[in-house]
Amino acid sequence: MIINGIEVQRHELSYDRIIKNTLAKSDPMTIRFINGLFDDNITPDASVEWLDKESVSDKHTSIVADFYPRIDGKMYAIEIEQDGKDGDMALRVFKYSVGGAMLHSMNATKAELNITFPQPCVVFLSSTRNTPKELTWNIEFYDGQKLTLQVPTIRLSDMSVKEIAKRNLLPIGQFYMRTFKKVNERNIDKYRKTAKSLLAEIKKAVDRGDVPRDAGLQMQDTIRKTMENALMKSKMEVDVTMTTNIIETLPWIDYQEVFSKIEERGKAEGKAEGRAEGKAEGKAEGKAEGKAERDMEIAMKAFSGLMRGKNETVIVDTLKDLGIPDKIINAARKQEKAEREKQAKDRSGA
Repeated sequence: MIINGIEVQRHELSYDRIIKNTLAKSDPMTIRFINGLFDDNITPDASVEWLDKESVSDKHTSIVADFYPRIDGKMYAIEIEQDGKDGDMALRVFKYSVGGAMLHSMNATKAELNITFPQPCVVFLSSTRNTPKELTWNIEFYDGQKLTLQVPTIRLSDMSVKEIAKRNLLPIGQFYMRTFKKVNERNIDKYRKTAKSLLAEIKKAVDRGDVPRDAGLQMQDTIRKTMENALMKSKMEVDVTMTTNIIETLPWIDYQEVFSKIEERGKAEGKAEGRAEGKAEGKAEGKAEGKAERDMEIAMKAFSGLMRGKNETVIVDTLKDLGIPDKIINAARKQEKAEREKQAKDRSGA
């Protein structure tokens, strides 16, 4: 579906793969995440060892793989389970005592063993009306003894974006837009503002160094895909202007940095081309043509990002900041739009 020149697609998201890939990008980020879940105070430079992990399925509806980080001598088990395509999605984390207290590591010849039950935490990443706010686990042992355990729970939908960021829970905060079950005229403004706020907090975390840049970009992409999925479901209820405005809140990448590199290369190429043409047609004319071609190249590369849901307004403003004339910007935008329309027509078989 193309809305105002922006292609909106349906994405199959493997949430277990996303969270695992995010945490694997940074040990300090993983430590901050665990601290936020359990209210611990592990130092960010503590040792982290990733133990054997199960393989991760690409199917977004599957029961996910477990993965096990050992942090500061304590073992953690992390898993996500999704109940059906649009049902509850929960993250379960178990914190074991020092050494893990795993049964297979115990000495069977000891007359008495002290076993510490792992501390659980359950996070409901998305919920329905039947999702509990409190969890009670009734544990029965083989000899008939029973134990009732009240399990700490977190409902992502009940948290604010600020709270998620403050507790360093952005690795699961990237799923926050999924807590909006439906996008319609009643909640469109809140939806758009929430996305903007969430991306702003991720950018702050990247700027502070709490989240690696590549992890931040992954989070941004997850948010965009999650929102596009919501738009696909709601396309009959949300008009074109609203959906376009949602997508335009997304990019926070510093385009100036990206385009500056293109500009530097273009200047070098333009100067070389200008010198070569200047010998034959005059120095001034050669430089002008070289600059025009270089400006057109930058503008075309900028607008090609619209196929991935980039922000046209941001791109135009950035190109103007680079000193690229309006006529070249408009020509590039028109040419890119024509190419997108042709591609859309080719896909439809028209």
